[in-house]
Amino acid sequence: MDTLQLKLFISLAQNLSFTKTANDFFMTQPTVSNQIKALEKDLGVKLFNRDSRSVSLTTEGKEFLGYAEQILTLQIMAETRLRNISDGRCGYIHIAMLSSHSELFSRCLTEFSTRFSDVQTDVDMIEGEEMVRAITHNSHDLYFLNNYMLPDNDKIVSRITGTDRLHIFAHKSVADKIDMNDWSTINGMRFVSVPEMDFVLSSRIKKICMKNGIVQDTINYYNRAATLLLAVNSNIGLAVLPLSVASFNHFNDVVAIPIPDEDAVIQTAVAWHKDNTNADVEHFLSLNVLKNTFVKG
Repeated sequence: MDTLQLKLFISLAQNLSFTKTANDFFMTQPTVSNQIKALEKDLGVKLFNRDSRSVSLTTEGKEFLGYAEQILTLQIMAETRLRNISDGRCGYIHIAMLSSHSELFSRCLTEFSTRFSDVQTDVDMIEGEEMVRAITHNSHDLYFLNNYMLPDNDKIVSRITGTDRLHIFAHKSVADKIDMNDWSTINGMRFVSVPEMDFVLSSRIKKICMKNGIVQDTINYYNRAATLLLAVNSNIGLAVLPLSVASFNHFNDVVAIPIPDEDAVIQTAVAWHKDNTNADVEHFLSLNVLKNTFVKG
């Protein structure tokens, strides 16, 4: 099993066409077929059902796809890391961030890359329950997140980096009909929302709506803030999100309306695990951009 075989397998699993995969890799179709057969022989299983008219993944092929993607990703990461070390870039830091933290994080990254240019910085932009899962499992060195996402864990330290506020995002065609001093103006309007699995945010939004006599008529759920705003821009429904989301995701037909409720205030934070021994965490936290943040935990 080699890298080329994995790439060909993933490509074929995605497009289910030997011809397209062969064209994408500038190979002949028989060459692709032979590579896939060799991979199946090495694994001892059949990965594809194929006949003269169609190609489909077997049960084993479906199961192997996720592993193949992980193996290839890990190999690419390893090669990049080793190449950086060889070039003298020995430092490394892995950071998870919400898209709503893009403005602050961009300033941090600018300063960090200037002061510590020999450090490889990998950044994963993740949302909601993915972020909670990441910090719970200690999968990154630093986390730029909202304070309410922090688990009740004395091994996690955090700094409050600022405040944000939940807003109602509406299409401009209905925004002028909404009066936040009269929540009945929202009655009958549809919502799009983060998944129910994003428990803390979804429950906070429900609490605000219930306090103001609104039952959300949620017609779609999306797992990315950008997709939510795209839905609002398409006039599918209203969304409730932190205002900072709009700084990274701008749509011309979306209007942000502040929610005048104490539960709408969100503290933003950067967090890390106490037992993290990566010296570059301290380097990052020493940035001037983060100097005036308040330490908790």
